[in-house]
Amino acid sequence: MGSKLSAIINRLFDYPIKRKPICFHRQEDFTSTGERIPGSENLPKEPPSEYDKLVATFYERLLSQRRHARQMHEKNSRWSVQKVLKKFPGWNEMTISNLHSLFLLFDAQKTGMLSHPDFCAVLESLGDSTAANVRKQKFEHADADGDGWITYDEFLALLYNFTPLIDGELTGVAKLCYDIAENVRFVSSLSVGEQLEYGLF
Repeated sequence: MGSKLSAIINRLFDYPIKRKPICFHRQEDFTSTGERIPGSENLPKEPPSEYDKLVATFYERLLSQRRHARQMHEKNSRWSVQKVLKKFPGWNEMTISNLHSLFLLFDAQKTGMLSHPDFCAVLESLGDSTAANVRKQKFEHADADGDGWITYDEFLALLYNFTPLIDGELTGVAKLCYDIAENVRFVSSLSVGEQLEYGLF
C-alpha cells in the first residue's frame, strides 16, 4: 500500500506542470498546457472584424498625434527659449528658468499675471532694495495696457530693463537675477556631502 502511494506521489511531482503562457498570441494556437500546436503559425488567420479595424485605426491615429504633439512641443520650447535669449542678451537658460519659477510662485491668483504687490515681493525675494516709488514708476511704465497687471513677457522685460545696461553689461536687478540663477546652478551641481560642507542644510 505504501509503495503504491509513494509511486502516485512521485508521478504527480515528476509530471511537468505547465501553465498557459500570458502572451498576445491567438489562443487557438496553443494547447491547454501552453505548448504551441505544430503548424498553427501556417494556418490561415481569420480576417479582422470591423471592430478590430476601427480599434487599430484609432491607435494608429493616437500614436501619430502624440508623436506630432511631442515634436511640436520640443520645437516650440527650443524656439521660445532661443527667442527669449535673443531678447535678453547676458541672461542664460538657467536665469530664464529661475525667473519663470519665481513668476509662477508669486502669481497668487494663478492668472498668469502679477500685480504691483506681487512684483514687489519678487524684488524682495531677489534681494533688491530699490525705493518703493521707483518700483511703482517702473511697474507702471512696464504695464502697457494700464490695467495694473503685467504678463510674463512684461515681467522679464521689466526685470531686464529695471536698471540700464552699462557698456552692454548687466547691472542692478538684471545682474542680480543672473547671479542668483548661477548660484542655483552651483548648488544643484553639488552632492549632498558638499552641500553639508558649505553649510546649506
